[in-house]
Amino acid sequence: MRETSSLREAAAPPHVRHRAGARLNTLLFHPERCSGCGLCASACGGREDGSAAPEAARIQILGNSARGGSFAVFCQHCLAPRCLAVCPQGAVSRDKAGLVRISEALCVNCGLCREACAEAAPLRDALGGIRKCDLCGGRPRCAEVCPQRALEYTGGKRVKWLFLLRWPVQALAFLLLVVVLVGSVCSLSLPVIDILCPAGIAQSIAASGTILLATLSSALILLLLALAGGRIFCGWLCPFGFVLDLTDKAVELMKKPRAKRRNAAAVPAGMRALAFLANRNNKFGVLAGAVAASSLTGNQAFCTVCPIGVVCRSYGFDSALGGAELAVIPLVAAMDACSKRSWCRYFCPVGALFALVARFSPVFIEIGAARCKKFSCKRCAEVCPMGIIDGDALQNGQKSLVSKSECILCMRCVDICPHRAAGLRFGLPKSGRVSNPAEALAGAVRGAEDSAILAGGRR
Repeated sequence: MRETSSLREAAAPPHVRHRAGARLNTLLFHPERCSGCGLCASACGGREDGSAAPEAARIQILGNSARGGSFAVFCQHCLAPRCLAVCPQGAVSRDKAGLVRISEALCVNCGLCREACAEAAPLRDALGGIRKCDLCGGRPRCAEVCPQRALEYTGGKRVKWLFLLRWPVQALAFLLLVVVLVGSVCSLSLPVIDILCPAGIAQSIAASGTILLATLSSALILLLLALAGGRIFCGWLCPFGFVLDLTDKAVELMKKPRAKRRNAAAVPAGMRALAFLANRNNKFGVLAGAVAASSLTGNQAFCTVCPIGVVCRSYGFDSALGGAELAVIPLVAAMDACSKRSWCRYFCPVGALFALVARFSPVFIEIGAARCKKFSCKRCAEVCPMGIIDGDALQNGQKSLVSKSECILCMRCVDICPHRAAGLRFGLPKSGRVSNPAEALAGAVRGAEDSAILAGGRR
């Protein structure tokens, strides 16, 4: 039992993983549409000789007595195939198009791939051989013959509309806050209203010991934005966030194709002694420290070196002090070489203040377990710049509860998901485990097929 469990926890070597942002063609199954007619299995089984032979199919339709309806079992062509990792003969390969194939010349039908696969997608035929879906070379017959369109061959959303929208909004916000409205987010005067940084005002109150209602109301504007829309300022409007995203793109371009940058809450192996820095609570400590230091010094202690303020004041610097302030930007941005948005995750006091308010926001991102392919995909977990989508929870058939305090609502997960499982929601998030039908039926698939093989052998 322990051996089987370890097989299912296996992961493919890093060099076979696909880059996170890639959109690969995928065969999707919509269980709510499936009537259980079995035409897909008949078409798949007869694709070589033209006969309707469901027993030779590489897709299997199973009834779900607990939930009702049917479920299709077929290879998901995982981004990190477990079957590839455990095959002792090297018979399993994954090409550049994302297709996971089994070489008949190398396969010895040991069945380790079936044990490693969470869906038991590699099926055994009547003679004990292993067969698996190969998407018919890019034109799956099962999807073509399905009368209910329960099977869909798609690459997901072709137009990255969020990508096309978010970058221009960020660039426009950067242009307005840095070039047009020269000054700082800490103190931005508009014709109708003033907008003040809430973290800066907290330091000002601590330094002076007085509260001015005018400045307090101006600071509440950004906090009300966080209450209504979560940390949308961090993901869409923050000028330093735009700099970090540009840095992230530059790092990706400089990395070798096979190199994989860390996107988890960790530090490089050579810096284990500094592991305590990779703690999301650190930013609340920085906020508290900034307020305490302001109270002791009588000045806004952190504002001088705040990366957001430095970026906003950077346009038109003509003094030596200004040049010294600019040194903060590359120093902080360099942290992105270790993990994406490190500053936002662990140290930003402005983000800490927004995080305290955003937890009460009605806007949140949800990764729906019913549609999510979980173990075979997890693109959302790889592209999340804040590293807050739990890929392990998805693999176990659970909804990934994206923290509203940490989510910056960049919606990259929504944009990259080919299964439409990630989405923007309003209201209160629903927690709880949603079982994975494929994993629940995988044991039945293995047991039924192995029993049939044994019975045939006895005869």
